[in-house]
Amino acid sequence: TSTGYGVEIGSSQAEAYIQAGSSQALKIGTNSTERMRIDSAGIVTMPYQPAFGAIASYTNIPLSGHVVMNLSERFDVGGNLTSNTFTAPVTGKYLITYHVYFTQVDASHNNLGINITTSNKVYEAWWQPNNLLGGDGIFSVSGSQVCDMDINDTMQYKLYTSGGTAQTDIHGDSTVSGCLIC
Repeated sequence: TSTGYGVEIGSSQAEAYIQAGSSQALKIGTNSTERMRIDSAGIVTMPYQPAFGAIASYTNIPLSGHVVMNLSERFDVGGNLTSNTFTAPVTGKYLITYHVYFTQVDASHNNLGINITTSNKVYEAWWQPNNLLGGDGIFSVSGSQVCDMDINDTMQYKLYTSGGTAQTDIHGDSTVSGCLIC
């Protein structure tokens, strides 16, 4: 057993832990670069953990065909979001989210959908504006999914409309995000 800095091994419980000084952060790194920090309050930060956030948009979503949502990057830890596609840098579980604000929604649309499309699975959410709206208008939706992705699997947000006129837009206040959670 040691005090202050170093490794402490508890012999009776067969547990081990690493301990920093009383008011200092515990820093873990590779290749002389800090990868994780646990501060004296127990707050964990991992500045290299894969994550992205983007503004979503689209003008006049076409009818009866899946199209990829346009994304403008706000942040991209690891550089894994390129050309509206996220590529998993490691195998793991990823939290993928969206908040989409549709404008000029045609009340005659039979279907309006958003898909989180990964290499392994398509996660679908569907609405029927012709049953929800009394006239053309606005519609806002949010969704999230924990997706199982292998290294180099890809993910895109896809849109679909059918019926009515190709006039529905995604407002520039719409956002999407994703991060590795485990």
